[in-house]
Amino acid sequence: MKKLDNDGLKLCAYQAQIFEVSPAKFQGSSKIFLRRFYRSKFAMKLDEGYLSQLNLSVDEAFESIEKQFGKTNYGQVKYDKNELYWIGYITRYICYTREVSSIFVYKTFPTQLLLDCYKGYHSQGEEWVIAHLLETLQLDESYFDINVRLKNLLRTETKKSEEKTI
Repeated sequence: MKKLDNDGLKLCAYQAQIFEVSPAKFQGSSKIFLRRFYRSKFAMKLDEGYLSQLNLSVDEAFESIEKQFGKTNYGQVKYDKNELYWIGYITRYICYTREVSSIFVYKTFPTQLLLDCYKGYHSQGEEWVIAHLLETLQLDESYFDINVRLKNLLRTETKKSEEKTI
């Protein structure tokens, strides 16, 4: 696990700000924005953690996402800006401290789960939040370890192939 340093803190706050203004800056629904964001090249830049590659302008994020995916006004449901701020912050915190990708976090922690947990979790410490999210999903900290995930995948695939031969 990586410690949250000054760069990590800036990245968390930056992503949180992007998410917070998304209801006003993004024409589609919040769900569409989040899906596009987490799958974007821009998110990959944040995953790399190099602040020097970013100008830390929220407009940069929206321009990059629009350039990659095009404009949309699909969907109308906009999430609360406070919920979005927290989701942006906590997911970047997870990415940074566990050294995992945005898309990995997006797939592991569904948006609806994060929205449902917001009221009880947003005032807690980051590590407490991660532990309780993992517990909710019946996972533990080892889930973030790529070697553990690879071993589990190999075990599953081996078991499937053995079952086919029987």
